[in-house]
Amino acid sequence: MPSRAASPSPGDRVETVVAAVSEALADALSLVLPVWCAGCDASGRTLCRACAAVLQSEAATHRTVGGLSVHSALRFEGVAARAIRALKEDGRTSLARPLGALLPPLVRRAGWDDAVLVPLPTSRAAFRRRGYAVPELLARRSGLTSRRMLRAGGSTADQRLLGADERARNVRGTITVRGALPDAPLVLLDDVVTTGATLGEARRALESAGGRVVGAVTVAETPRRFSPAVRQ
Repeated sequence: MPSRAASPSPGDRVETVVAAVSEALADALSLVLPVWCAGCDASGRTLCRACAAVLQSEAATHRTVGGLSVHSALRFEGVAARAIRALKEDGRTSLARPLGALLPPLVRRAGWDDAVLVPLPTSRAAFRRRGYAVPELLARRSGLTSRRMLRAGGSTADQRLLGADERARNVRGTITVRGALPDAPLVLLDDVVTTGATLGEARRALESAGGRVVGAVTVAETPRRFSPAVRQ
């Protein structure tokens, strides 16, 4: 299996530069503008000590979704949900550091220390709206070895409005592999897992290209949306 990744295209390089500049600007603004806790609205910190302690104290979960082993650090509720929404929708990129720090223990616990993290791709529409790709930002802040290997293409309906089967049909064929794959086990990374449809499509794309996907990690899971058939 080839181990040397193909050179990024000019479009990919521009996207990377734009994301880096957007993240730097957002982090710089957080130093000069009033800051409040994403978890409880207390002033003075991006995440206060009490809310940070809540995130650190939550027990990690493990689910098998569509045959894929998925480890999540948090449940998507309370402080965790507020922090993730602030990162995704409010441009508060500084939250990627405490949230990304929750990922290495998941990887170690699963025995995937030699794996390469593969962030799920962000649609162009979401990237234009935010200026950064949330899974890639989390991967960088986690300190784990990661590589951009996937590209999102085609148009999809809003996943939040769909059920499990509809989500799977909605994302089918929308993820492709970019460049050559490393000769190493691969672990998918996303911010939140709901039904696992997007993780499943990413796994299909990588394995079709000869990759070996051993599992996935996410910052949070939405347990309410798992059906009894996939809760294991």
